[in-house]
Amino acid sequence: MTSDTAEHIDFRAISVSVASAFGKFPQVLALLDTLDARFHNALDDGEPEHLMVLGESGTGKTTTLRHFCQKHPPIERPEVTEVPVVYAEIPSKTTIKGLAGTLLQAMGSPYWNKGDQIQRTHQLVTLLRACRTRVVILDEANHLVDRGGVRTHYHIGDWIKQLSRPGGPALVLAGTPRAELLLATNTQLRGRFGECFSINPLSANGEDLGLFAKILRSFEAQLKPIECVKFGDPVIARQFAFATAGRLRAICKLLRGAIDIAAKQRHPRIDMKVLEQAFEKVLLKSAPPERNPFSGKFNGVPLTKAGEPFAPEFSRG
Repeated sequence: MTSDTAEHIDFRAISVSVASAFGKFPQVLALLDTLDARFHNALDDGEPEHLMVLGESGTGKTTTLRHFCQKHPPIERPEVTEVPVVYAEIPSKTTIKGLAGTLLQAMGSPYWNKGDQIQRTHQLVTLLRACRTRVVILDEANHLVDRGGVRTHYHIGDWIKQLSRPGGPALVLAGTPRAELLLATNTQLRGRFGECFSINPLSANGEDLGLFAKILRSFEAQLKPIECVKFGDPVIARQFAFATAGRLRAICKLLRGAIDIAAKQRHPRIDMKVLEQAFEKVLLKSAPPERNPFSGKFNGVPLTKAGEPFAPEFSRG
């Protein structure tokens, strides 16, 4: 069947749809259920149930946390604006004073950059109580570990404990696996974060491949009316798994690159050649054929060597 001609396809709308896709990976759905439980149990008497969420970059943590935040927007009341969920990304090399300001800004305070550490902390604790905040999400918590040594990590952990009052909001610390070091330096903080939820990328093996194929088919449906190869085919799904390491961000990036290439065709089609070109364009520039999963010469070795997209953080250039 001949695909639509390029002038009849809104490539930008398709690309935006892919970029905002919310991949319903089983672990993502389980995390949403866990967050819902924390939300509904918050503000009850007793210690709130805090949570740490760990996962490598690009696995969907931030997308999931933002999705959860959007489910619970601010509520305008005559006397106060309730802020059920506060989400903030921790800047790199931040201080405790800066962290308090980041949270105040996320809550909409016009005085987020006023006062010293003690004053900002007092303002934050007061606002969290007044706005009936149920969940506070601190994303990129690994940035807290990147700054300073054990003593600094201890003081940051001590400050986080100040937000952890009985009958208060549930705290969610999210980041890459090294964020867990924050708990290792503060036993009291570790005791408060009893549960650690890990989001792992899907692999190219076993049951994971079947789940991955199902998710790829949902992405394929979003690309209509662009004609595509069958993403859910086991062989092609395995190639996608190698190319993206099963990570949501990489899938979206690859497909948006493929859309850009297809848009230049008279009869747009995303086939193996387009996927091969898109991989080289957006994921591994100048990739030799043996390191491109969509090439017939791919050697089947995961893309985890230094300089490759999924190399461990310490070995990246």
